[in-house]
Amino acid sequence: FQTFGYMGGMAHPPGYPLIIGSIYLATRILRFAEPAHVANIVGATYAVAAGVTLFYLGWLLTRSRLAALLATVVFSTGYSIWAEAAQVAFVSVQTLLVFLMIAALAAYDESPTRTRLLAVAFATGLSLTNHGLSIFMLPATAVYVATRRFPGIAQPRTLAGVAAGIVLGLVPWLHILRVLVVPVPIDRPENLRRLNLLDLKWQILDRSLATTQESQAGASDQLLEIGRQKLLAEWPSFTHDTLREYGWIWLVPSLIGWLVLVRTRPRLAAWIAWTGLATLWFSLITPPFLNSDRYFSIVFALLATCLAVGIGWVVRAGPALVGTFALNRVQVAALAISLLVLVAAGLRIHQQLTGPARINVVRLRENAAEQAEIGLGIVRHMEPGGVYFTNWTSSWYTRYARHVLGVDRGLSIETVDYGSMGFERANEVLASGRRLYLQRSTPQYVESFNLVKRAGVFYEVLPKT
Repeated sequence: FQTFGYMGGMAHPPGYPLIIGSIYLATRILRFAEPAHVANIVGATYAVAAGVTLFYLGWLLTRSRLAALLATVVFSTGYSIWAEAAQVAFVSVQTLLVFLMIAALAAYDESPTRTRLLAVAFATGLSLTNHGLSIFMLPATAVYVATRRFPGIAQPRTLAGVAAGIVLGLVPWLHILRVLVVPVPIDRPENLRRLNLLDLKWQILDRSLATTQESQAGASDQLLEIGRQKLLAEWPSFTHDTLREYGWIWLVPSLIGWLVLVRTRPRLAAWIAWTGLATLWFSLITPPFLNSDRYFSIVFALLATCLAVGIGWVVRAGPALVGTFALNRVQVAALAISLLVLVAAGLRIHQQLTGPARINVVRLRENAAEQAEIGLGIVRHMEPGGVYFTNWTSSWYTRYARHVLGVDRGLSIETVDYGSMGFERANEVLASGRRLYLQRSTPQYVESFNLVKRAGVFYEVLPKT
């Protein structure tokens, strides 16, 4: 995102036009600053906006500023939302879009009017300018609106307004027009072939299912088997990431809040449950692994919303408990747990401000400098004209050094799938007399490097990667 945003290209699928467009504008306005630092600030700004939106959403659902504030404190001190906010990523943007969608639906549920329906339409369109996960929200949103109608909802004027609202939310996709007119040297053909829904199809069908080798009749069975295997393999990691926020204890008031929604706002409770389960399902079937920092942040946002409702339920019950001394054990337990969660949040704030893993304004600059240092180190280490085989992440360090910082030594950077295809490409490079550099940082590439070594091919492992 730091590289594509600065250059104005189309990021890897599914496109992320909202992030790319925001970074492109920000780096043009703040020309005096380091582009990577500006991009990181953009990502952190989206995270802050998500927290502000949660505060409004909490107040909208509970009419209690205290409940909204407490839920926002817990959310803003959690690990998930800030795990990638120190460097710009789609996580904080997706979280903000989820909160905006819930707020629009909650307002529409209270008083279904044409204006609030248009707000839902705009939020729907805007949600489709980030990650493919938003597509899972579409059927739930459609059912939500269809079961909460108002007189005149089917009139042509209203339907035209809904269509216009969705189109207005999709405006960031106009970035594609610029990419088509002004090509960027680091753009890849598949970036335009796999935008949004097309990338979801590729992730679930073309990549997860080996349809070219298996019969179409066995595709569904294969999908289930893939999901089962990944669930068994990744569940311990996912459980760890769920509990690392505040342990089991913080999930209790969130569950209570969801049950309160089931009773008071069943449509919203169903929408939240559907979105959360769909996110988990997508993370399990999508290769190569379940990335909890990214996908769990959406679940964390949904739980934080329910937490606000749970705390609001306790706050409303507080005066009755004090006035009558008729203590309801469930409410007292929920209140005690909420206080413990807030104490944990206070400790988390202290840790983030003072600990070695702090995530604050300084860290945004440190991260930008670190990525630039890695990229420059790799590029300067290579001989001019060499070929660099790398995985997806580290390739952007070098691209940033070359295309943003301007250090170009005639290198060729190729993101390759190792194995037989990579081996054939390695032979082509060596036959041409060019020096080959391989990047080794993750376990799945070990076998590929062993393949290269057995063939007697010279390779060099670069530092700091």
